[in-house]
Amino acid sequence: MATVILEARCVAPFVVRVRFSDGQEGEANLKPCLFEWEAARVPDLSAETRDWLRSPENFQTVRVDPETGTLVWGNMRPFSASLVYWRVERYRVTATIRSKEGAVLSKLLLGGRYEVWSKGLTLGRAGTNTVVVDQEGVAPLHARVTVGGGHHPCYFIEVVEGTTTAGGTCSSTPGERLRVPARAPLLLEVGACIVEIE
Repeated sequence: MATVILEARCVAPFVVRVRFSDGQEGEANLKPCLFEWEAARVPDLSAETRDWLRSPENFQTVRVDPETGTLVWGNMRPFSASLVYWRVERYRVTATIRSKEGAVLSKLLLGGRYEVWSKGLTLGRAGTNTVVVDQEGVAPLHARVTVGGGHHPCYFIEVVEGTTTAGGTCSSTPGERLRVPARAPLLLEVGACIVEIE
């Protein structure tokens, strides 16, 4: 039996988080299919459907057709399950919280790269944060982290409350943004611990 899509949801413009019947899951970036590929590479994608799906508002209405196990928009099924399967990126962003002595306090498996970085993440003591750091010296909402910079990607760390150190720079000024090149995992010193995001 062929692998079918069981779950799908839009997590960023033109990116769908999917789970397949064989257990594989991850993010499928369909932007190249809509904007870069020749029509012959996606034979079920008509020019009219391609134009309609190029609108992020239209694209985010994706759902799974339970009868065929494919992605569907209205009654349009422009991508085969096999095409989506091979577009899946299985990488997941992780956050590891360590004491300053190096002991691992907790490790979190966050969403995929697009899911996490399209919205950014927050860290702090409150349970509403993406990364909860329930340690001494950590504020309820300590910092916000986003990624940007185009060809030279960087982490942007906005200090919200408390003291944050990243990339050798320390700040406790609310609203100040620290910029750290994204060539390696991000190390943030908050309160009495280190948060590593990779």
